[in-house]
Amino acid sequence: MDRRSAPVTLEIPLGQSSALDQRIAAALAAERQVTGRLGAHALTLAFCAVAVWCALVHPWPAALYYLGIVAAFVALACAWGWRSRRPVPSWLILGFVLANAILLTVTLLVPNPFVPSSTPVQMALRPPKFLFFLLLVAWATFTLSPGLVIGAAFIVVATWSAGVGIIMFMPDTRLGFGLPEGASPAEAVARYLDPTFVDTAAWACSVFTACLIAGILAVVVGRMQRLVDAQARLERARANLARHVSANLVEELAAVDEPFGPIRTQEVAVLFVDIVGFTRLCEGMSPTAVMTMLRGFHGRMADCVFRHGGTLDKFIGDSVMATFGTPDSGPQDAVGALACGRAMLAALDDWNDLRTKRGEPPLRVGIGLHFGPVVLGDIGDERRVEFAVLGDTVNVASRLETLTRELGASMAVSQALVDRVLAQAGRHALSGMRRHARLAVRGRAEALDLWILPAKAEQSNEAESAPLIAGTAISSTCSMT
Repeated sequence: MDRRSAPVTLEIPLGQSSALDQRIAAALAAERQVTGRLGAHALTLAFCAVAVWCALVHPWPAALYYLGIVAAFVALACAWGWRSRRPVPSWLILGFVLANAILLTVTLLVPNPFVPSSTPVQMALRPPKFLFFLLLVAWATFTLSPGLVIGAAFIVVATWSAGVGIIMFMPDTRLGFGLPEGASPAEAVARYLDPTFVDTAAWACSVFTACLIAGILAVVVGRMQRLVDAQARLERARANLARHVSANLVEELAAVDEPFGPIRTQEVAVLFVDIVGFTRLCEGMSPTAVMTMLRGFHGRMADCVFRHGGTLDKFIGDSVMATFGTPDSGPQDAVGALACGRAMLAALDDWNDLRTKRGEPPLRVGIGLHFGPVVLGDIGDERRVEFAVLGDTVNVASRLETLTRELGASMAVSQALVDRVLAQAGRHALSGMRRHARLAVRGRAEALDLWILPAKAEQSNEAESAPLIAGTAISSTCSMT
């Protein structure tokens, strides 16, 4: 099968979905610690502002009572800030809400002990003061948990209702649900202005409003949580996609709204690298050992591609295809491709040292490089699309990789790519390489001018003549160009 048409799987590996859920939950828990701490500070500042305002409008020594309330709120905030540096369980978060709700209830309903007053305690419910409790519900949104928002609302309603209930059941309290029907305006006003009158309709309205607000906030927080979850999964999907296609293609593929985007032609450098004698090597190996070897090989080759600005096009068995200049061409594409080939050989040498120490046979590879026009675009159907690089340039690079076996070379490079390297980087980029005679390439009527990097054994045999050969070859090339 032709290598340029070999399929590549782009399906995103799902992996352990539960592990992903755990990571998302851990991230949310960490963010809950930070936002919860910020929210506690904001809530305390708000309550302190309320207490300070009360201290300013009340004469001394009555103001001392409210300053004591401020100190209590600050103590709660300090305790929360100390505890929230570690994971905070939900019951402790609700306990913090309860402590603040109790303290706020005392502030709003209990008479100031420093101010002797004959005003009935029922007057503490006028004007309505429940709006201050909504600050606690608002703080609960910082927990990023719909359940905790509902729980905070329940605690707030229960605490306020307990305080109001104590006042309602006092012996001198006159209860009523709104103004009496059929009463004259004078009777209605007199009843409402009665200092011992408690309007249960106002309490019910406050509770109903708090439930509505809590429900809305819980929906908003739940929506935010789902958006965070979706974004985390999207980033995870993009990371998984980057394992199948080069990272510089991920954003381009993700931005395409239609399954088949525009087709274009541009000049790129194409690299093929393949393990020499892979089939024979695998005959005495177990399937697990073969797969482990391939993963080690692919990982090292892919790392070289990414480090030199290339695009990992596909893995084809024991072969790797990479392009330089996709999706966007650059001024150093040819130089990057040649440098990547050298880096692959260096990485293989290091790996072979480790393999030899473990008693494993060393590996040899052949690398083919060519530069020229290719066609870029999506192929496949609407259910499964592959971003493909096609054309004669891809075929020639594949043929050059195959020719390395006959030439006794580690790398075979076309004259087209060498010309670009000379123009982009100069002669030093071809160090160690020598020019080869024109060769016919299968599938092409016209022969190609080639440069080769001899295999390691041949390089050692020709060590003394290599500088002369390289210098002669470069001079010859420069005279031709």
